[in-house]
Amino acid sequence: MKKQILIFSTVLIAVSLTAIALINKIDFSSEPLETSMNTETIVSEEEPEDVQNVKVFSDFIYDIGSRFYTMTKSDIDNLRAFGDIIGEEHSNRIVSYDILKVSLFENDEATNTIEIKNTDEFNPAQLELLQSLGYSANLLIWAEYQIYANVTSGELKEEHWTPYITIVPEKQAEYTDGKEALMTFLRESSKESRRDVDPNDFRPAKLYFTVTKNGTIENVSLDRSSNFPEVDAKMIELISKTPGQWIPAENSKGEKVDQEFVVSFGLLGC
Repeated sequence: MKKQILIFSTVLIAVSLTAIALINKIDFSSEPLETSMNTETIVSEEEPEDVQNVKVFSDFIYDIGSRFYTMTKSDIDNLRAFGDIIGEEHSNRIVSYDILKVSLFENDEATNTIEIKNTDEFNPAQLELLQSLGYSANLLIWAEYQIYANVTSGELKEEHWTPYITIVPEKQAEYTDGKEALMTFLRESSKESRRDVDPNDFRPAKLYFTVTKNGTIENVSLDRSSNFPEVDAKMIELISKTPGQWIPAENSKGEKVDQEFVVSFGLLGC
């Protein structure tokens, strides 16, 4: 009996020593070989660094600006043809137009569409719609046309281009400390709300806010949720209480005007 106990004790000690040796070889601080996005390590205040690491997205804020490709109100008012948007070089490659449409873009849908055929010149109804739009309005212009697939043979191919446009003031609003400083503030100040967020569950999100003609921030609203209410609420709070100052936007007459901005956060691809 004593011999069996001795053998069992010897085996148990050997197994324990092996386990300790394996644990000592593990490098808990090493990063995964492949990750879907950049991460940074935040040390928990409750446990030592070598016991628990908390991961948060380092590229959480990836853009602040207008929603789409921008054109000033003056440029929109002076549009006469689709070629004015795409430029002379590309316009010269087009042989003929099939369809030219102008639409408002609201709530992720094209509305108030006015369509014409066989020309690149906007008709009076389209021009009236374009010139009626104010700052921060979004629009979609859809053009279908034919270009040469082979200049020598004269073979044509069909193409289309659909620029999404946001109308901006002639002088856009500016954050006095710069865009990168604002992105850093939002990124750093939102870390706590992003502790242990699973990238697989995190959705691309958008947050709108207006810089008024007085340089204040108003109309902060969430357009798309990140799927994490705590993160969404923190972003709204941070935008509403952003430190520093904003220089208001100005129109072509130098008058101060409101301008809407979009904060894109979460996973890239929003």
